[in-house]
Amino acid sequence: MKTILCYGDSNTWGFVPGSGARYPKEVRWPGRLAALLGTGFRVEENGLNGRTTVYDDPDLPCRNGKAGLGYALCAGKPFDLVILMLGTNDLKYTDASGAARGAAELVALLQEANLRFPGATAVFPHGPRVLLVSPVTIRENAVPEGPFFTHDESLRFAGLYEAVAQASGVHFLDAARYAQPSPEEGTHLLPEGHAALARAVAEQVRTIFAQAEIESKTRRTAL
Repeated sequence: MKTILCYGDSNTWGFVPGSGARYPKEVRWPGRLAALLGTGFRVEENGLNGRTTVYDDPDLPCRNGKAGLGYALCAGKPFDLVILMLGTNDLKYTDASGAARGAAELVALLQEANLRFPGATAVFPHGPRVLLVSPVTIRENAVPEGPFFTHDESLRFAGLYEAVAQASGVHFLDAARYAQPSPEEGTHLLPEGHAALARAVAEQVRTIFAQAEIESKTRRTAL
């Protein structure tokens, strides 16, 4: 059984555009991902409205993604893969470069998780695997929640996050290639966006584990 953690913000939690209600599990992209991957995989979702990479929200507690990551890892371990999609809420406080730096901090923490969060069970028994997902773009009609919370700034996510992934040696996916937020609200995904993102992530996950199996067989042959 491969266990996957989806760690994200309101688009992982399943925020319904306009109403703020929550989509059912079978509509949210982590739930759809689990259905697509089928038996042999367990997908654990950990989404939180307003969550940032490393920034505190002065009005809402418990939104700092770095502060909460260890709890999520230790509560759900062991994991075979963590899918990380954060950064949109960072634009309330910093630009896309700042969000990418925050994402890099989280990737580094994940790569050191077995040492940083020791216990009877390792966080990553087979070594850390991370899929860094750059967030969907913000539409031009979205309510501005900060000086950098703009469509143009969100367009910078993909290139910056891909550079972080390459420098860190982790896997990468650009969510904006596959899904766009609601045309009316401009920030959160509609059901079809969740479905499209789940399909793209599922394909990437299958590739990640297929590559891991090839590498494992190569090591065994070399021995």
